[in-house]
Amino acid sequence: MEESLEKILAEANELIDRDDLKAVVLLIEDRHPVEIAEIIDHLEENKKRYLFQLLDLKLAADALQEVSDLSRDQILGEMEVSRLAEIVDQMASDDAADIVGELPSKRAEELMSLIGAEQAQELRQLLRYDEESAGGIMTKEFVSVPEDATVQEAIDQIRTTVDHGEAVYAIYVTDKRGVLVGVFALPQLVLNRPEEKVSQIMNADVVSVPTDMDQEEVAGVVEKYDLASVPVVDRVGRLVGRITVDDVVDVIMDEASEDISKMAGTTDQEIRQDSALRIASLRLPWIIISLLGGIISGTIISHFRIALGSLLALAFFIPVITAMGGNIGIQSSAIVVRGLATGEIGLLRVARRLFREARIGLLMGVICGGTVGLVAFVWQGNPLLGVIVGSAMLSAITVAATMGALVPLLFKKINIDPAIATGPFVTMTNDIVGLFIYFGLAVVLLKLLG
Repeated sequence: MEESLEKILAEANELIDRDDLKAVVLLIEDRHPVEIAEIIDHLEENKKRYLFQLLDLKLAADALQEVSDLSRDQILGEMEVSRLAEIVDQMASDDAADIVGELPSKRAEELMSLIGAEQAQELRQLLRYDEESAGGIMTKEFVSVPEDATVQEAIDQIRTTVDHGEAVYAIYVTDKRGVLVGVFALPQLVLNRPEEKVSQIMNADVVSVPTDMDQEEVAGVVEKYDLASVPVVDRVGRLVGRITVDDVVDVIMDEASEDISKMAGTTDQEIRQDSALRIASLRLPWIIISLLGGIISGTIISHFRIALGSLLALAFFIPVITAMGGNIGIQSSAIVVRGLATGEIGLLRVARRLFREARIGLLMGVICGGTVGLVAFVWQGNPLLGVIVGSAMLSAITVAATMGALVPLLFKKINIDPAIATGPFVTMTNDIVGLFIYFGLAVVLLKLLG
């Protein structure tokens, strides 16, 4: 966008306030759908709908896929179903299914009755799949030819079936039952003789994904094999769709947003909520867990009040012990969660990963423990306090680093999203463990050296 967004928004707001339809159309008509979506996202709710209704069907379809979830909800909420049906008719099947899937069931059925029977059937088929599975993100628009077809027949079929402007990444080859048996790239049709059979030019070693594969695993397959698109097959191997690289990028963005929300102890749905009560209910579960962790930590401190009474300066270093343990634990868990998501860390080398994190924790514990122990000794003039604080810091950091790596691996093993193991959960756990180590060591060392 050549002009600054602020300047365009100021102009758009002024024109909409004046109800100058022609000027608003002139402002947006030659812009890319992504740019229009960006403008819409920054407008007030009523102005979003005003601007969107001025778009032609094709531009509206493209822009609707690019706007934020919040803007999409606000636009769809007031739109006539007949208008939405016309817009959906301009979309690829996977994008249309995403839009229809967000509608209340009554509106969705009404929309289905207004579009073509063939498209409605395709959408119903897509909506049967889990929205985060390969079937849920695939498109039904793909190019396939029978294995006994010639190169010329394949060219003729592509000319008659592919819409102008549609990206063709690969041509799939199927047998008489519709089972995927091969794939070849579009340039191969030019490089081979017209009478050549496609079965002779295809690559039989085709990478595909099943309809029930999780979308995050699909992204891993596309990355691993460096694919522009990947075919989707049913349980018996029949070709039912394809997933393109732009869909995979969307998956990566969605999964990253979801993981970040989980790490913070909330949900990515929160941004779409206006109700303070609803947002509070989304955040509350982790807040309650953190509250329970705080109560347990308080109980531990109360239990060791005799040790605190004999050496009051121990209380000064409680925040340091808990903060360092929490920070180290979050670092370790974040690295492991990312590694599990990208496939760089597997479950086969758990002991090696834990040992590595323990060594890292030990090294950082020696440095931090030595530093804080020296500070405690110099500050309070008590060598015993320095030994207690330094030893506790070393132990707490080592354990926190190990726990930060262990918990996500355990969660992955029992099929719980490892992202939950970061943020409030790991912080609470390390606070409790850190305090227990701190006061436990204090009691032991006070008895031995005090």
